[in-house]
Amino acid sequence: MAPKVGPRIDNRAPLMFVENVLKTSKLVRDVERQWTIVRENKELMKRINQIYRTKGYLNVDYNYRVHQSLNSAARGRKTRAIEYQNRALLSRLLRRKATVDSNLPRERKIHHLQPRMALDFWERTDRRLCQLTIDLCPGVSFDEITLGRGKLFRIYDGTLAVIRAGYVRSDEDLRDTYDRLHHVERGTFVKQVVDGREYFLITLRTIGTLVDGKLLGRVVPGSMEKLDLINSYGSKYGRCRETIYFDRTKA
Repeated sequence: MAPKVGPRIDNRAPLMFVENVLKTSKLVRDVERQWTIVRENKELMKRINQIYRTKGYLNVDYNYRVHQSLNSAARGRKTRAIEYQNRALLSRLLRRKATVDSNLPRERKIHHLQPRMALDFWERTDRRLCQLTIDLCPGVSFDEITLGRGKLFRIYDGTLAVIRAGYVRSDEDLRDTYDRLHHVERGTFVKQVVDGREYFLITLRTIGTLVDGKLLGRVVPGSMEKLDLINSYGSKYGRCRETIYFDRTKA
C-alpha cells in the first residue's frame, strides 16, 4: 500500500533554456554590426591610400582653370583709367578753397510773429492721441485763452469739439466782446457764450452761423488731418466714446 502524500511546496530551480541566457539573436546582430564597421573602415583606408598615392581620384585635372574672357584685359585698363581720373578730380576738389559771392541775393528768413497755441490730447491720461497747433488771430494773446488742463466736454460727430470753461463776468462784456459769426470754416477755434458760460469750440466742419461767438484762431494746415482722429471719438449727441483730456501749451 502506497504511503499517503500530503501537500508540498515545489522549491526546485526553474529550467534554464539557452535562449534565455545567451540571447543568441542579439549576439548575431552585434557580430553583424562589428563586421559592417570593419568593412567600412577598410574601404575608407583604401580611399585615403589612393588619395595619398595619386593626389585624388583618377582622370581629374587639378590644373584646370575657368576660361577668362578675351576682353578682360581691356576692361582692366579701362577701370584703371577711370580710377586715375577720379583721383585727379578728387585732388582738384581738395585743393579748391571755398569762396562766397557777395553779389548773390540773400534769402530772407521770415520769422513767424503770429502767436501760436498747442493743444495736446490724451486718452485716459496714459495714451497721447495728437497735438493741434492753432494760429491765434491778430489781437488775441496767449493769456486771453483761459484754458489749462482738463477734460474734453463734448465731441459732436462731424460738427464740434467743445471745451467747457468758466462763467462770463457781466452782460456788458457779452455785448462788447461777442458777436454773431457767419460761415465758420472747418478747423476754426472759437469762443462762444451759452447761458452765461464760456465754451471753446473747434469746428469739425464748416458751420453757417454761430451766435455769441468770438474768433480766436485757426488750426494750421499741418494739423487738419488730426481733426478726423478727434472726430472719431465723438457721437451724435456729443458723448465721448472715451475720456479725452487736453493740455494747453505754447507752440
